[in-house]
Amino acid sequence: MDVQHLETAEQQDTDWLSPTAALTQFLPLETEVSTENLIAHTETVFGFRVGSLGFLVNSDTYCEVIEQLKVNPLPNVEPWFGGLLNLRGNLVPVIDLQLLLGETSTIDRKTRQLFAIGQGDKAMAFWIDGLPEVQRAFSQPLKQLPPLPAVLQHCVSNSYLHEGQIWFNVQFDELFKTLGNQGSGL
Repeated sequence: MDVQHLETAEQQDTDWLSPTAALTQFLPLETEVSTENLIAHTETVFGFRVGSLGFLVNSDTYCEVIEQLKVNPLPNVEPWFGGLLNLRGNLVPVIDLQLLLGETSTIDRKTRQLFAIGQGDKAMAFWIDGLPEVQRAFSQPLKQLPPLPAVLQHCVSNSYLHEGQIWFNVQFDELFKTLGNQGSGL
């Protein structure tokens, strides 16, 4: 390296920002943050259907559609317990909400999708009708929850009616606990 290039490199080194300044230089000033964008982001949810019911999942909840993984059935379990699948080394229980909730579906069972909610040992998968849809949170919840199957009574926080479809805002961690207690005979 010649002297001219060395001087240029040394000059560039002195122009470097501190690590804190480099990491924060592109953050907007507090007065520039648009609350409209924040509100719109928090209203986005995923919705999936099982029979005539719709279920909402907050966009900050980890979820994924699972394709081409074998569900391993277990003997002597409730009919709604579809079995277990190996998802990246974790055994994930598979629940057939259609059977659990007594719903009828016009969807061919072969076209249903597996939808996992949660990660690792806190994940559970459901058979759902079709792919999940991006929805907007509905601003006006129903004044009273419609009659719910017993398994959902403590797990649903709100319900909405949108284009003839009832959507339930489900607390899935509570549903997982309820299903675990039901499966253990408690």
